[in-house]
Amino acid sequence: MSSLPQTVEVVIAGRKFNIKTDKDPEYVRHLAQRLESMVERIKTGNSKVTLEKALVVACFYLLDENELLKKQIQELGEEIKRLEEGAHKLLVTSSKKIAP
Repeated sequence: MSSLPQTVEVVIAGRKFNIKTDKDPEYVRHLAQRLESMVERIKTGNSKVTLEKALVVACFYLLDENELLKKQIQELGEEIKRLEEGAHKLLVTSSKKIAP
């Protein structure tokens, strides 16, 4: 990540957008390509869908994906905590059996 904001030009559905960001330009272009692919898939399903509507639908897909991933991260964190507690109990039990 750069420290100074820069402008990265991306193209989505044939339209140019200038994104001011402090992120790596290649990363921003990668995100734009993902969005471009989503918009094209949405528009392919219905040729009458405007760019604006396709972008809104893509945003909902991305927000849904984000929420699901956040939930998975939370569940994995809880699982890690449960496993750590189990490992701690096992160590305590084992050390009691080994101690003279």
